[in-house]
Amino acid sequence: MPLDITLFGVQMPTLLPIFFVTALFQILIDRVLADAGVYRHVWHPGLFRTAVFVCLFAIPCIAIYR
Repeated sequence: MPLDITLFGVQMPTLLPIFFVTALFQILIDRVLADAGVYRHVWHPGLFRTAVFVCLFAIPCIAIYR
């Protein structure tokens, strides 16, 4: 897989679109978890949100750069 992609004539690293897709997916998951009341049982919600984002971002990154 190439390390750079061209989108509308702009060359960018492959991680940038993955980051934006992960951010949108994180917003969706965050709303679902908030509605389910998961954050009432989590010690530090901000840290938990960050950890979930890092895990979601790392999965496709590891798959691509493997």
